[in-house]
Amino acid sequence: MAKINQAGGYTGTAILLHWVIAIGVLAMFAIAWYMTDIPKGTPERAYWFNLHKSIGTTIGVLVLLRLLWRATHTPPALPVTMPAWEATAARLTHALLYACLLAMPGVGFLASNFTKYGVKYFGVQIGPFFAENVQLRDGLQQVHQLLSYVLLVLVMIHIAAALKHLLIDRDGVFQRMLPGGSGRAG
Repeated sequence: MAKINQAGGYTGTAILLHWVIAIGVLAMFAIAWYMTDIPKGTPERAYWFNLHKSIGTTIGVLVLLRLLWRATHTPPALPVTMPAWEATAARLTHALLYACLLAMPGVGFLASNFTKYGVKYFGVQIGPFFAENVQLRDGLQQVHQLLSYVLLVLVMIHIAAALKHLLIDRDGVFQRMLPGGSGRAG
């Protein structure tokens, strides 16, 4: 049975997970854009790819923890003044964000395990679990890249909606995800 948050804001755990995941995702975009231009076969490329895989794997685990937390702790209700279409859009966007945040590291991890390298998680070798398969790896990497574009759009929508609540609606929705934020309008 989920615990209901009566205070109007998210729990400290939910807020912490949100911001750690958000910072991780932004870091991943920056690293991904940087690392793809590094020449193949160089130690610098291996370093950045391994860092990307390590952070991505961590984000995947944190998203699973966030979903578990959310399943056991009911998030605060949306304001009653929010139009129905906007509430539906918020729920849909959050569901798609979570789906992408789970699928991206999962697909990336799987793709890495169809190479001879596997995943080096902050220096600890994980895999490869499968025989090297260039076709499967390439297909999974294409899915991973496509998901990155979808995730980028969803993140931009999420940020735009958060700023709308902060600057235009002034309904306290933005403040609920801040440490110590009450979620009260005004």
